[in-house]
Amino acid sequence: MFKGLILGSLFHGIEGAPLIKRQNIYKSINEFNNNIKDGNLERPSPDDDSMSLNVITFFIVFGSFFGVTFIFSIITLIMYYVKRKLALSEDELNRQEENQVYLELDSEEQELYFQSKDYLSSNPYYRNDLTLSQNLLIQEKGVNAWEFVRDSMLTSNDLLILNKYELNFFKKFECSTQTNLPIPQKNEVYYFESKIYSLPDPENTKISIGIGIKPYPWFRLPGRHAHSVSYDSDGYRRHNQPFEFTTDAPFPKFIEGDVIGVGYRTRSGTIFFTRNGKKLSESKIGGHIKNFKIPSNGQIFPIVGANNLCSVHVNVGQMGFNFIEGQVKKWGFAPLEGSGPAPPAYNKFNGDILLERSEIDENELSERENDFPPDFWQTQSDDEYDYNTNDKFSFKTYSDVNSTDERITLNSLMPPIKPPSYSDEEDNQEEIVAINSEEFEAINSEQLDTTNSQQATQEGSSSTTVNDQNLISEDELPHEQSSGEDEYSEHFQTVNEISEADLPDSGEN
Repeated sequence: MFKGLILGSLFHGIEGAPLIKRQNIYKSINEFNNNIKDGNLERPSPDDDSMSLNVITFFIVFGSFFGVTFIFSIITLIMYYVKRKLALSEDELNRQEENQVYLELDSEEQELYFQSKDYLSSNPYYRNDLTLSQNLLIQEKGVNAWEFVRDSMLTSNDLLILNKYELNFFKKFECSTQTNLPIPQKNEVYYFESKIYSLPDPENTKISIGIGIKPYPWFRLPGRHAHSVSYDSDGYRRHNQPFEFTTDAPFPKFIEGDVIGVGYRTRSGTIFFTRNGKKLSESKIGGHIKNFKIPSNGQIFPIVGANNLCSVHVNVGQMGFNFIEGQVKKWGFAPLEGSGPAPPAYNKFNGDILLERSEIDENELSERENDFPPDFWQTQSDDEYDYNTNDKFSFKTYSDVNSTDERITLNSLMPPIKPPSYSDEEDNQEEIVAINSEEFEAINSEQLDTTNSQQATQEGSSSTTVNDQNLISEDELPHEQSSGEDEYSEHFQTVNEISEADLPDSGEN
């Protein structure tokens, strides 16, 4: 091979040479061939071939590594340059937006704007998919798992939420509320509607219905800050836009009874709006909002806000939609009914008591002996119970020590006599009569003393007559079971009046 290469190169150079030179060349070639035949020419050794091969391999590997490193460095520099440009552009956009805030918004709006920026920067929005507990909640309750939750900074006097979806705004300042769960991402389209149930002052009330991140500033309406979109009651659509509009409203204004719908396509991130069951055209403002997706797999929540007295009822799928397409294709957040497990089974007897019952199965008592205190099923009559010696219910305060102090028991609080028994009416009747007799005697003695002292100042004959007539024995009094002191006073007063009427006749005699 080596010889052929040398000869080939020589013959290629001979063709263009002059005749004399060609003869000399041929002569040299012949000599070279003779030397090869005689063995006078030294051939290259195999060691030299391997060495040259190693050198070539080294240069190839080194060149490849250098080339890859060089290309990677170039790509890194380009990416750094692009990121720096993008960062600079975002900073410039923020500066321009802040300058516009100072120029176009009043002092109150400026304060709210910067407070919202601080709120969003200090509260990162929710990311990633639903957690296991949230998925189980949706599986068990269905669409009823969603509910609007009032922020802890708001009170019931500011925002009152009834039946999970009835939002009632009372105060004249901006506030908003969001659901507890985000919009799912499993289906292709999700949709919800909001009915303007009450709108007393539409000119001075602004209602905003949309979607956005969570947590969103509770003191701001949706659509005013990053990652939020809204349809306002004044007919404007807002997408990260806190400023006033100078053009005409592209959408109709809200009136009481309107049903506003918001739809979200999960794949393309497209947002569309409906009003009273008809999709709104957004061609005047550049078409639908597309590619609305939160960075880092952020979650999207429904948001409803207002700045004055009004009432909004939200439907996330628990009722039928006015938008026919959403109703037919079932664009609600979840099925109407969940597939949760059945309620837990109750124990056989006395484990979970719903209502007390009187029947007792004696066969089961042996299996449930430890469920009841000792002597639980034994009965004891009042006659058999000894109130003086039985100390079952005593509170043994000093049981640990041998103390002789007084022990307070339930027997200490009992009356000196046995309580009346309502089963024996005759015994009770006799006790009541005896008590009334003692009362009669005490009242009679008091009345007699009082009458004698009053009549002592009168004439002798009159006082004698009155005292004789006022002597009333116990047998003359009415024996009623429940007579009071007032009845006896009236009786004695009547007797005194009769006696005084007879006084003139006694004086004449």
